[in-house]
Amino acid sequence: MQDELKELFKITKRLKQAYSRSFPLDGRLVGDIGEALVKRDYAVELYPQNNKEYDAYEIGSNRKIQIKASMKYNFSFPFTHCPDYYIAVHINEDSTLEEIYNGKGEVILNYIQNKKRKGYKETYYTLTVGVLRELNKKVSNKDRIKHTIESNGSNSITG
Repeated sequence: MQDELKELFKITKRLKQAYSRSFPLDGRLVGDIGEALVKRDYAVELYPQNNKEYDAYEIGSNRKIQIKASMKYNFSFPFTHCPDYYIAVHINEDSTLEEIYNGKGEVILNYIQNKKRKGYKETYYTLTVGVLRELNKKVSNKDRIKHTIESNGSNSITG
């Protein structure tokens, strides 16, 4: 196990240098990986890591985006504010992304309010992949953040 951990630390060090994210070996790791992959696949620039409400902005339009990534089947949505734009992606083991939701945050907030969903300790709402996929069908193309490439798994994050 010692060799595997050393390799993991080397990988996170390379990721830190390449994407200006900390890539900690804790719960934030998946989020940082997701932000880096969204930067790779979408026309976005990442904000400095300490930005509280937004992770990126769209190049050209400057639309502000909150990015959520998961390797499971649930996503959080903020309780205290509604992001202008929200991208939820599922990370596959081959480093490709499955877009679950890409659009205005207000579409999600309207769903939450109409369903009278309860937040977790007034910090966030939990939404399933299925709910976000259904909401994503309602988003018009003009309200989506643009892609830069079609992700085909050829871009590996491990170098």
